[in-house]
Parts: sequence; C-alpha cells; structure tokens
Amino acid sequence: MTVGRWKRALVVAAAAVAFHSAAAHAQHPASWLYVWTGDADSLDSDFLAVIDVRPGSPTYARVVSTLPVGVRATVPHHTEHQLEADGLLFANGFGAGRTFRFDLARPGRPRLLGSFTELGGYSFPHSFVRMKNGHLLGTFQGRGPGDIPPGGLVELDRGGRLIRSGSARAASFDSVQLRPYSLAVLPALDRVVSTSTDMRADFGAHLQIWRLSDLTLLTTIELPQAAPDSGQTGGAHSHADHHLFPGEPRVLADGRTVLLATFTCGFYRVTDIDTPTPRVEFLRAFGGQNCAVPVLVGSRWIQTVPEEHALVALDVSDAAHPLETGRVTFDSTFGPHWMAFDAGGSRLIVNDGKSRMMLVNLDQRTGDLRIDEAFRDSAATVPGVSFTRKDWPHGATGPAVPHGSVFSGGPR
Repeated sequence: MTVGRWKRALVVAAAAVAFHSAAAHAQHPASWLYVWTGDADSLDSDFLAVIDVRPGSPTYARVVSTLPVGVRATVPHHTEHQLEADGLLFANGFGAGRTFRFDLARPGRPRLLGSFTELGGYSFPHSFVRMKNGHLLGTFQGRGPGDIPPGGLVELDRGGRLIRSGSARAASFDSVQLRPYSLAVLPALDRVVSTSTDMRADFGAHLQIWRLSDLTLLTTIELPQAAPDSGQTGGAHSHADHHLFPGEPRVLADGRTVLLATFTCGFYRVTDIDTPTPRVEFLRAFGGQNCAVPVLVGSRWIQTVPEEHALVALDVSDAAHPLETGRVTFDSTFGPHWMAFDAGGSRLIVNDGKSRMMLVNLDQRTGDLRIDEAFRDSAATVPGVSFTRKDWPHGATGPAVPHGSVFSGGPR
C-alpha cells in the first residue's frame, strides 16, 4: 500500500469510528415531519402539513394535522433545512416573495406566528441559515416589489426583524447574474459563501464570498468550467455546462472547506476562503441534466439525481477525491428533489417536488441507502406518502405539492 493510500485508509477508518460513536449517542428518531405545502390548483390556502414518523405508531406515515396560512398561490419552496432548538421554522413562499414563521414547540401542533416580505429594501427571500448568535442569515434574490437585481444577504432575528444587510453588487459583473440563492456560514473564518442562481430565469454561474461580521462582499467568482479531460462521471450536459446554476453549498467538519453542487449536476470544492485568492475546483459530475438538493451528514454527501431517479452517497473525507459509497434508485415515476436529514434516526425525507414523499434510511458507517418500505399510505401499493388526495385535516381542498420539509421531536 502506498503512503497516500495508507493515509486515506486511516482517515476513512477514523471517520467510520466517529460515525459509529455518533450513532451510539444519537438522539431518538424524530416523531414528526413538517412539510411546507402548496395547494395544487392555487384555489385554496397553502399550508403546513404534519406527518407522523414514529416507527410502530398506528398513524405512522399519516398526515395527522395541517395548518393553512390564509394565503394562496405563494408557491411554497424552501424551509430551513433543520429545526432549531427554539422550535421556530422559517418557510418561504417564493412566488409571493413572502416568508412565514411557524412555532413548532408543541409537538404535532404548529402555530403560525406571521410573515414578512422585504427587509432592508431586499425582497424575495430564498434560503436561511442559523448563526451562532441565534440570528438567521438569509439570501434575498432582489430589491423591492419588482425583484430588481442584484439581491443581497440579510441578517435577521428570530422575530423576522432586520439586523443588517449587504448588497451582492460587484464591480465588473453584470448585476442580472447576482441573485443570491443559498449560503454557507464559516464562523471560524469570519466568512460566508453564497451561490447565485436566478429562481425565475436561466441565469447563474457565480459564487460570492463575504465577511460575516459586517456582510461586506469580498470576492465574486464565476465557477470554472469542467475541462474535457476532467474525468467527470456521468452527466447529460457537456463539460462546458456543469458550472451553471450553483445551488446548495455545505461546510465540511474542518470549518474551512465548502462543497457545492450545481443544478446542472457539477460538483465543486471551495478552499482558501479566507485568503485574497479563494480556489474553486471542479471535482466530478452526477448523471442527468438537472440535479437538486443535497444533504451533508458527517463526511457523507448525499445528492439527489432526479433523472436517474436516485440518491447517490459520496465519501468526502478526502474532499478532493470524493468516492461513491452508496446509491438507492426509486421507481421511474419518482425524481428526488428536496431532502432533509433526521439526525436521531439516520433517516432522509425525500420528495419529488410534485406529489410524493419517501423515507430513506442512511447507514452512516457505510453510506448504504435503503428505502423505508413501511412508510406508505395505508392503501398504497408502493412506498411513500402521496399528496394527490381530496381530503386534508383542514378540508377537502384537493391535491397539493410538498416542498421544504423538516423533522422534529423525539418519542412522545
């Protein structure tokens, strides 16, 4: 074994021990799944749905309650990716440029606290990440009711009130291209990495690096194209397209390295983030033309690959050389889109952004992925919970479209 391979084996072994230890001390599996949901025909209110995810419960995989927000056609989109200790959840209705605040402190019984649109002149909020001081940092795609580019970053408190903001405008770059989409916070470096992809149009190929302490924009970088001989695996796009539409960045355990996937299925590493010359490297491509939301669990990157009807797990303990360790394939009608992780139960909730939700079990030690066959409607012949139904706890409002979803709560 070469020295390089020996070092890699030690890293992988240490990671496996860490995963096993974390699993042994994990919290209980979540009891509830909260799903931010749009009325399919936009004739009735959008709502937050609550699904019982307690294994063995008589109402397992059932929608046990719903909370209409009193507004229709908001186009429910992203929520926070995990529920924080204060039990508050921010969920954006991107089509209406409105973000709703929910109190989930009472298990299974959400309460609507209110909503907001513009903050500090910035509009059409998209993604939120919690900061160490308890505030949220959000990406806002534009300015004013007209959603005029460029957008910016906004720090807000848990009451939805403005703390500070910073513009994504950058000299020598077209402002049309600067639509903050999602972000990763690196407090040890006093940095934020955000991506720019327009939710409404085919624009986006940049990431931006900010100083966290005052939201000063430091650097704007166009993602590099993949070289023809880069060795990417799969991908219906040409090598020249994989840098387009950067999506969700995630911070590795070192607190210094960011990985991100693009909606054109490219996979990139960002390093030297606190230097004058940050580095962005293409690593590989996933299959298909349109990839979606990933999850990072320890050193496992789980990627949704809709056109392959699959989730793909990568070992990124050596971030420069990701290795595929697991894959699960759904039936041909299900293209995974949104995904969130239940740390207490090592479960992933996956939806297709259309009508159906699936549970997948993750083995954090090996990266193996398996569909939870028991998570299904009572009369269903296939796994999953369908949102194509007539009746809901709040009334007969017909089919709905699930999107952002989070797990919450232990056994009760």
